[in-house]
Amino acid sequence: MADFSAVYNSVPPVTRTILLATVIITGPCLLQIIRPVDVAFIWWRITRRWEVWRLVTSFFYGGGGFPFLYDLFLIYRNSSALERNVYMSNTAEYAWMHVMLATFILIFNIPLEFPFFFRSLLHAQTYLWCRANPTTKVSIFGLLTIPTSLYPPALIVLDLLTGGPMKAISGLLGLFAGHLWWFLSSYLPVHAPVRLRRPNPLSTPNRFRSLFSSSSRPRTSGGYTVTPPTRGTTTARPVQDAAEAVRHRWGGGSRLGGEPL
Repeated sequence: MADFSAVYNSVPPVTRTILLATVIITGPCLLQIIRPVDVAFIWWRITRRWEVWRLVTSFFYGGGGFPFLYDLFLIYRNSSALERNVYMSNTAEYAWMHVMLATFILIFNIPLEFPFFFRSLLHAQTYLWCRANPTTKVSIFGLLTIPTSLYPPALIVLDLLTGGPMKAISGLLGLFAGHLWWFLSSYLPVHAPVRLRRPNPLSTPNRFRSLFSSSSRPRTSGGYTVTPPTRGTTTARPVQDAAEAVRHRWGGGSRLGGEPL
């Protein structure tokens, strides 16, 4: 029991919450206690019957079988690495990233009307993990080793082969959401032409950050003090400060060697 508690507590809080929510939502569906349709994103039920929980539960139904177990492993690996190494265990900022990813996915889904977004969220996390580890090599089932720049499209191809066009399109929603967040949080403050650089316009609001009191402190790592930019905060060098924070998070953590798929 102590070993389980140690493993449980070793998982970063946001990643742990995502994994628990997935098991809590998917498990009863697999046991036929509830139906998948009860947790699906159905817009008219949300707006007319006020079943607002569907806005959340639709992200945590992962299907069944071996693919579901493997997806849980990918979330554990990718999300844990992002939370620890990129967001420096800043719970508020990492949680806000998922709020934004979910919002983007819901907006992109308006013309498509997909009922579940578990796969989309997984692809968004994977895309951001790949961006944070540009020199890592990924082994696909031990048969093919590719750079992380090719990993997201490779997963889309696998989705197309195993689940057809709709599964692949669902994954693309996640790629678009992940890329949009990377653009706002990394490219815009750091990599854009100097005259166009701006702080992330969708950075973590102070009110949201106040919900996570332990995560509001600056994080020190590798000689840098990382203070994520927040709304309503002014500095003498806002763009440069934002650039330093994002550069430190997204420019490090690359590993050499292979990562198994």
